[in-house]
Amino acid sequence: MDLATIKRRFGIVGESLLIQQAVERLVQVAPTDLSVLITGESGTGKDVFARALHGLSKRSGRRLVSLNCGAIPENLLESELFGHERGAFTGAVERRKGYFEAADGGTIFLDEIGEMPIGTQVKLLRVLESGEFSRVGSSDTLYTDVRVLAATNRTLEQDVADGLFRQDLYFRLNAVQIHLPPLRERPEDIGPLVEMFGRSVAAEHGFEYRGISGEALQFLKNLPWQGNVRELRNMIVTITTLERGEMITPATIRPYVPRALKAPGTDIYRGGNFQHSTSGGTGASLVHLNGKTSDQVERELIYKTVLEIQTELRELKQALINREDERRRRRYELPPIEEADAIEDDASSAEAEFDLERSEEMMIRRALDHVSGNRRKAAEVLGISERTLYRRLVKFGLI
Repeated sequence: MDLATIKRRFGIVGESLLIQQAVERLVQVAPTDLSVLITGESGTGKDVFARALHGLSKRSGRRLVSLNCGAIPENLLESELFGHERGAFTGAVERRKGYFEAADGGTIFLDEIGEMPIGTQVKLLRVLESGEFSRVGSSDTLYTDVRVLAATNRTLEQDVADGLFRQDLYFRLNAVQIHLPPLRERPEDIGPLVEMFGRSVAAEHGFEYRGISGEALQFLKNLPWQGNVRELRNMIVTITTLERGEMITPATIRPYVPRALKAPGTDIYRGGNFQHSTSGGTGASLVHLNGKTSDQVERELIYKTVLEIQTELRELKQALINREDERRRRRYELPPIEEADAIEDDASSAEAEFDLERSEEMMIRRALDHVSGNRRKAAEVLGISERTLYRRLVKFGLI
């Protein structure tokens, strides 16, 4: 199977040299039973490479079990990994198998391995070296045959130096390392990624995807992409869905760019009439297509930003006034007045808009429904970590 076929099969997108090197290393190590440590910033696709490693291994016919170590509370992580006996702790009403037992014969993928507590690291090292483990609350020794893949966005070497991660475990996990570069280091891959995400969501919703303009693509290449491929995917999915597959232009993108990147003084205008240029000078400059000077451009940007802020403040103030008026009317039980229904509608709208907890809970419920309850996928859709999602689920009583 050639590299192109492997990439298509597992959804690995990119023609950059850095991605090609990562895929070549993947193909070399996949058929072995060596432990693999996948490193890279959050959102670079470490889970995609883990699935490919399992899918190309001799264990592909058995289970791939994934666990995000950062999403499970420390006091429950050991139980999740190794299982527990009935009565081992409060709430343990029955015996339960852990992930290592469930993955016997297959592969276990431990994401955010750097979040694992030191005490649990000791027991993980034992499994890696001998395959032996014990359920929480039991002295019986069990055996499992699994291949361990791990991933982290942290610098484990520094964690080892700081005493936060065991050196012997680090060496055991790091038999082979595959590093995934951040998106900003491989801008040539943004085009193929946009095409894949756009066509996928258009097909899912049943409309045509009309592509992206060259100016808009250059626009995307100039963004910092702190969230990497995950951030790009979320943006393109949102734009394609809400714009119904229309051609993506800089003007289309602008409303979806975080406000921090729209501020005056940045080296790229987040609108449709500017392009980024690095020619003819020592640094980046702004070139207006209609012949305006950079000073005029900057003044316009400042003016537009001030207007946006003023508009938002007026809307916020009016919504708060409407809500306060409604609260006072209810407090003193005033009789209904003319157009009471309209006032009720305005108050309800303001309440819904500014009740952040209610809105957050609704978004989480919708995300979980969309991915059939899969917490990992829901966290990706929401753009948060699994640990953060878990805390929200507890807070809202959803688990």
